[in-house]
Amino acid sequence: MNGLIVFNSANDVAYQNLNGPLAEKICSIANTQGLLPTPGAPLDSNVLLQIFSPIISSQRIMHCQFDNAYASFQCENGFNLTFGELLGFTFLKIGQVEIEQLMRQLGVAMTLTRYCYGANLFGSQAGAMQQELLTQCLNCYESQLWEEQEQEQQSYLLEALPKLLINAELKRTVHVTLDALLEQLRQTGGQQRAHALLLVSNKLVALNSTRQALPLAPADLLFLAILSRALESQRSPRAVAVFLQGVTHDVNSGCVPCIVHLSRLHGHQVLLQLIEYGHMPLTSSIYDTFFVLQKIVAVQQQGDADALKPAYESLESFVSQTLTALKRHLKQKHEDLESCVKKFTARWENLRKMYVEFFKSYERELLVRIESNLPAFVEELKQLFTLSLASCDIASNQQLDQLADSAAVVEAKLLEFAEFLAVKAARNISIDAYLEDFPGLVHFMYINRSSGQMLAPDLRQGQPQLLPKSKLWHMVEFTRNYLKKGQTTVMWKDRTFHYSYFLWFEDLSGGILKCSLDLQQHFLSTGFGNGNGNGGHKSPAEPGSLPMDYYSELAELCFPKLAGGKVRVYELYCIHLGLVTATCAVEHARRLVATISDVVGEGTF
Repeated sequence: MNGLIVFNSANDVAYQNLNGPLAEKICSIANTQGLLPTPGAPLDSNVLLQIFSPIISSQRIMHCQFDNAYASFQCENGFNLTFGELLGFTFLKIGQVEIEQLMRQLGVAMTLTRYCYGANLFGSQAGAMQQELLTQCLNCYESQLWEEQEQEQQSYLLEALPKLLINAELKRTVHVTLDALLEQLRQTGGQQRAHALLLVSNKLVALNSTRQALPLAPADLLFLAILSRALESQRSPRAVAVFLQGVTHDVNSGCVPCIVHLSRLHGHQVLLQLIEYGHMPLTSSIYDTFFVLQKIVAVQQQGDADALKPAYESLESFVSQTLTALKRHLKQKHEDLESCVKKFTARWENLRKMYVEFFKSYERELLVRIESNLPAFVEELKQLFTLSLASCDIASNQQLDQLADSAAVVEAKLLEFAEFLAVKAARNISIDAYLEDFPGLVHFMYINRSSGQMLAPDLRQGQPQLLPKSKLWHMVEFTRNYLKKGQTTVMWKDRTFHYSYFLWFEDLSGGILKCSLDLQQHFLSTGFGNGNGNGGHKSPAEPGSLPMDYYSELAELCFPKLAGGKVRVYELYCIHLGLVTATCAVEHARRLVATISDVVGEGTF
């Protein structure tokens, strides 16, 4: 049983995605309680509301009034529920897996929702297309996580995109081809902010970007791979609107509107052309305003007068930035947008005056008036977000046709390499190539957390007998638990294997960076990541890329004086036969990283 239900601030069901067994279970409960008009009637939102309303109402009271919301429920027969909050929506994840795994799936579900909707979650303006896209991405992620194709599971388990290793000459040819594609987009379509990705069998071959484009975050790469996989049944070119994150150290990151055009080429190749649109400072400030508004709502419901004024000052700052960006970037407004800006400005002036009066006297009656006016202000902000994007010079149908033509040109240029790339992707890295230099090595997984890419030998059908999949999965979960306690090096062994895990930091020149902070003590005293990992609940941050950019925050924590993007984070998992000593495992790890760097080449991983 597995499913996701999302409730809005009025406790109505905004979204549901239930698999067959869970839907049958809920129907059975509804029949028992007499909630269905006739036995066998379809399950609708009203039935879900009646069944789950007591839990959701209790959750909101605990969250809003006591700031002590439930993180999860554990029930009989391994049936568990986890909760998350995002922009006023309550996410309820249901499943028969361990709580930690369910919490991670919930975090991913919330992240995918932001990718599909941006700031206006489940807005009526988005229509059914975005909801269908979200469902496809959710189903793809969870099916890939549990399916029997082990190589795919490594990628989704570690939340990193596999890198396809090819020779330098072919690599150069691919990059020149993609650069020519981007130059054509710039000259013919005026697209100054664009990216081009080439995937083969869901492995990354190359990523090229224009100078003005916002660099992609590790989570963006994985989302694009999920998107490509979710839409692979559609053979014809497809264009969808999404909201990427962008690298966290950029001031405009968080909500980057993009048109993603997918083209399936010969030999399992997928070309993704990304066109950034919208005015970044405006979109970013509106996006941040949504989160500050939600903070104000929570503070007011908790009755925390001391925290209300700083929250209001943040809101005033972001609204001011939004209005300034509107004047600067949208000088020629469409009629609908002009009307929306006027309504938004009037709503804000009215709200601002109420807050000014409230901070003079702190009268409860004024706070009630403010609370009654906030929903209308939020709706105007949602409308402003939608119309400001709709008024941009977004890709027209003619320009989208040009993207299809550009993809055909790329396919023609790479046609002679298509079969080679397909064969190489089927067997990217073999552990056999490393056995002579690293005796006793059974498997390794090498991840660049700053780029979101990974390298690992393919798991073959004959190999799981030597290395059971469960051992690999347990190793990752085991090391994550120790990483959450501040341990960046972990070693242990069982009767069969010796396991080792290493996390380290490098500067841009490849030099090792030493962290002076005692992570273990710091995590114990502060609880690193509390409140960030699950939509504001006070649960420990989960290492990964999709629920949150854990490794970027870790680098910032360890090296606060270094500018964002100046620190690279790497992880290495190694599994040796049990006879291998700890000293040998460490020496192998050092040489393995050096060997891989020589093979991959500098600046490409």
